[in-house]
Amino acid sequence: MEIRYITPEEAIDYQKVSAASFIWKFNAEEDNSVNIPVLAAFQDGKLFAGVEIFDFRSNYCGNFLNSIVVSGVCSLPECRRMGGIREIFKKIGETAVENDWTLGFLHPFSITYYEKFGYAPLNHMFAIKVPFENLKDIKRGTDVILYTGEQFEELSALHQKCALKENLMTLREDKKHFCDTPLESADYTYLHRNKSGEADGYVRFTVQRPDSLFVEDLYVLSPEALFGLIGFLRNYDGIVKNLIVRKQYQGSPFAIFADRMDNVIYEHNGGVAARIYNMKKLLENNTYPEEYGKFSVLINDEFEQNEGLFEVEYQNGKAAVTHKHDGNYDIALTAAAAAKLMLAGEGHTAQTAVYINGVEIVGNADDFFKAFPYRHTRFLDSSWSI
Repeated sequence: MEIRYITPEEAIDYQKVSAASFIWKFNAEEDNSVNIPVLAAFQDGKLFAGVEIFDFRSNYCGNFLNSIVVSGVCSLPECRRMGGIREIFKKIGETAVENDWTLGFLHPFSITYYEKFGYAPLNHMFAIKVPFENLKDIKRGTDVILYTGEQFEELSALHQKCALKENLMTLREDKKHFCDTPLESADYTYLHRNKSGEADGYVRFTVQRPDSLFVEDLYVLSPEALFGLIGFLRNYDGIVKNLIVRKQYQGSPFAIFADRMDNVIYEHNGGVAARIYNMKKLLENNTYPEEYGKFSVLINDEFEQNEGLFEVEYQNGKAAVTHKHDGNYDIALTAAAAAKLMLAGEGHTAQTAVYINGVEIVGNADDFFKAFPYRHTRFLDSSWSI
């Protein structure tokens, strides 16, 4: 079996595998290229499995780390269980350090399936549906400007400020991450500006008359921005009945606001799973407590850069990290359990972590759990879906 990136000439073969795997209609004239790298498995020269790899930077404790999203995971139905996907994920992990990938993300069709590759679910996302008539106490807003591409630098800088407030949020450093053709696509983005003229929030939405306005992105730096944008969206209440804000999580600004309202409907949006590909780098970029602490964690992982014992001694927000092959440890984690405890931001303790698959607490691991408290965590995929 050969694992390698496809050539442009092989893109059509990958598209055929994807069509057969996901049962979508293949069109040879339209489906003959891909815009991002595809890592594929070949048997006797025939492509039979592949994945698409998006790379970007995501925030981890105020540091933007190189990360990837694995998407379009597919294999020919007659070639499944031949190990192609497993070998592709193995290749990703083996080359992560040389590619400087610290984190990986994907949308899991099965949690248990991707746990085998070291992925664990992050915070669960949900959509919030509110009838517009319930928003009548919010003043209608007009302090907005339509994004047309000319304001890219301003919008990108605003997004970065928002990303620094939420763990795992991605940067958007290219115009392709924002829709600049609202009239042609019916996909609108508006910036909100405060009284000083500075952008402090933005919203991206579509409308499906007569039922709902769907908010895909809602990022704000202040309550004024949140209520200013909601007040602006109220201007559409004459053509749609409901406001639906997608990709929310417990503790997000709009979710906190919606908790005080009647007739609100919450609907699960599905989730994202994550993996750590460079444990030492992640531990070095973590933000630690001011008080002194130390812990040793044993990571059971198939990749050399993660396998073994990590001793961490921290104080004043920083830590010294040592990677060893063996030794005494306070807590042992599988790759998936490590991702759950270190990335999801759920603020587990020894009492709750013991119920997570792949966790073994041997000694006093209190300093470990202090190092990974509850954090506002939101990873979204719209940065590559536009």
